[in-house]
This record gives sequence, structure tokens and C-alpha cells, in this order.
Amino acid sequence: MSGNRAVSSTSHTIGGSASALLDLVLDSAGMGSGLDEFLAELADLAAEELSRPERPVSCGITVNLRKQPTAEVGSTGQGSASTLRFPLVLDEENSAVVNLYSPRTDAFSSGDHAYAQQFASDAARALLLALRISRLSDSRDDLAAAMQSRTIIDMAVGAIMAQNRCGRDYAFKILRNTSNNRNMKIRDVAAAVVASIAGDTDVSARFEE
Repeated sequence: MSGNRAVSSTSHTIGGSASALLDLVLDSAGMGSGLDEFLAELADLAAEELSRPERPVSCGITVNLRKQPTAEVGSTGQGSASTLRFPLVLDEENSAVVNLYSPRTDAFSSGDHAYAQQFASDAARALLLALRISRLSDSRDDLAAAMQSRTIIDMAVGAIMAQNRCGRDYAFKILRNTSNNRNMKIRDVAAAVVASIAGDTDVSARFEE
């Protein structure tokens, strides 16, 4: 009977950590937090999940992302007597390692190892989801910037066509030549053209999301 209660308690704790990790991802996405903030919260959660009244635990996370410098958040483990280290399996291009530290000697039991492995599995899924959300957010921002630049350029081309009574291709050629001659981005030249007509230096296009 007591063994069944122990199993039930462990399962409830593991289920609770998975729920907490999902909440962490959703909160991060809802607040528009960056990946560094999410990792810091993940490190705090890992330390909280593994800490016991008689055994404090701190956590540090190292993340290796494609085409980005290695990111390290949380504790460095300085002064610790015990370390529990486990990898987070993300995908072929990204990886992470979670390090748990305690000032006590032989602080982590075999049960802690088993729980940490389950937490690592849940944390890996949460981190991978956070990475995908971050990429989608970056893609959305890039698309919005591209759409805004394109709209400003189209407005400038239209203004040049009206001023010079020329076709679209010739108007764009004027814009491009001005960009080259002034060593400016074509979007900046276009914004200057539109601003000179509108009488407003703050020229931007707005899109409904």
C-alpha cells in the first residue's frame, strides 16, 4: 500500500512539473519574453522542483543554438559539493544541458536521478516549443518589416511617377540611382521622398495583425 502511495505521489509530482513547464512557455509567449528570460525561469523552476528542506539546489542551464553563441543562465555552481548534470535532447541543431548544484556532499539519490531524467524530458519539450515560438515571432517581425519597407518604396515610386510623369520602371530607376549615389538604403531614400511630400519625418506603414 505504501509503495503504491509513493508511486502515485511521484507521478503527481512529475505531472505537476509538466504542467508548470507548459505554463512557463505560455506565460513567456504571452508576455513576449525573450529566450533568455524563459531560460532563467526554467532554471528557477528546475531548482525549485529538486530542492528539499534539507537540501537546497541551484540550477544553471547552458544552451547551444545554431548560428548563435552559447548561452548560459542561472547558477555557475561555485562552492557546490554535488552536481547532477543532464542533457536536454532538442533537435539536430540545438542542444542544452541542465546542471543542478547542491552545497551538500552526495546530495542526490537514485530517486533524484530518475526524477531529474523525467524533468529533463519534459523540460526539453518545453524548451523546444519556446524556441519554435521565438522563431515564429522573429519571422513575423521580419515579415512586418519587409511589408513596411515594400509599402514605403511603392509610395515613393508613385510620388516620383506623379512628379516626373513617368512609368513605374523609370521611377524605380530614379529611386535606385539616388540610393546608389547617396550610399543610402533604398528604403531610407523612399522614406525621405514620402516624408518630403507628406511633410512628416515619421513615415511608416501600419498593418493589422
